[in-house]
Amino acid sequence: MGSVEFWHIMNILISCGGTGGHMFPGLSVAAELKSRGHNVTVLLSGRAVENERSAKMIPDGVETCVLPARQLKDPLLYLFLPYYLICGWRIFRRVRPAALLAMGSYTSFVPCLTAFISRVPIVLHEANAVPGKAVKALSRFARTICYTFPGVTRFLPAKKQVVETGVPLRVEMLGIKPHKAEKELTLLVMGGSQGAASVNVAIVEALSLLAERKPETGKRLRVIHIAGARNEAAVRELYAKRPAGTLSVTVIGFTNEMPKYYSEADLCISRAGASSCFELALGGIPAILIPLTGLAGDHQGANARYFEEQGAVRVVSQRDLATPDALVACLAELLENEAARDALRKAILPLARPDAAARVANAIEAAARNER
Repeated sequence: MGSVEFWHIMNILISCGGTGGHMFPGLSVAAELKSRGHNVTVLLSGRAVENERSAKMIPDGVETCVLPARQLKDPLLYLFLPYYLICGWRIFRRVRPAALLAMGSYTSFVPCLTAFISRVPIVLHEANAVPGKAVKALSRFARTICYTFPGVTRFLPAKKQVVETGVPLRVEMLGIKPHKAEKELTLLVMGGSQGAASVNVAIVEALSLLAERKPETGKRLRVIHIAGARNEAAVRELYAKRPAGTLSVTVIGFTNEMPKYYSEADLCISRAGASSCFELALGGIPAILIPLTGLAGDHQGANARYFEEQGAVRVVSQRDLATPDALVACLAELLENEAARDALRKAILPLARPDAAARVANAIEAAARNER
């Protein structure tokens, strides 16, 4: 972590509302900037998911404020835009930021417009392999664009300054320790909060078949299934209706101990959100990715393909889950073949960016000082 002299202390505004995939990386950068002595204000949108998660996650000394937001496709956004801009201007007038970091999503729209009108340098961060609509629209106003996946630069304005940073992860994730299997094999399943029903059904069915077809593997296998608080009861019922043979299964709704579970995992099944991909990389965890379909630009599919091209993961498409055989075959191969897991581990570790928050903070400081 860096440090600054007192006369270089800046006021920094970070817009990271919307989802955990935007909020947690933004809070990680906030903690880094605060450690450097800057005054940091985090701008949220007031969504319930932020209130549920942010209370314990806001770094000490970091202020928060709320600016309401609407989806870009919502006609009411443009009806209320003058009001939102006035609200944004009031926040900017109070905070007087030297720079704005916008983590993407529709919640960045009004803060970036306000910053542009106020002549405050804008730093955008794009976590995924395909930029979202907000980043595409706002990139023309940005001083600097921080990116994660190399291929994303082809979607960005040619003459913009871009910086490869990776995804800033929660500080506690730096404590993930790679795990080496002994007698017991631990499979970590992260069902995801979106589109979780279909993937959870498919995983439970695949594990049941695996235990039937490969009883010796089933006896060694311990499953930790993190289903999400809203899905916990449904997933428990799935396992109860279709007992997974001899498997030892623990279903968890929500946990603040992800580094612990990552460190216990010999293999993971996960969606392909950017933060999840790079948490797996940080821990060197062999993984099967099941990208969520129907998202803008198929960005989870693009994330998964990039990792797959590096030989770092196996990918099972949502379409392949119509029958469990593809997932069963993939699970059996990786659980029974330590060399295959080791190959994935060696390929994914170099993709980790443990210093991503520091890289983004460097870009913000440079933008505020008008440095290249």
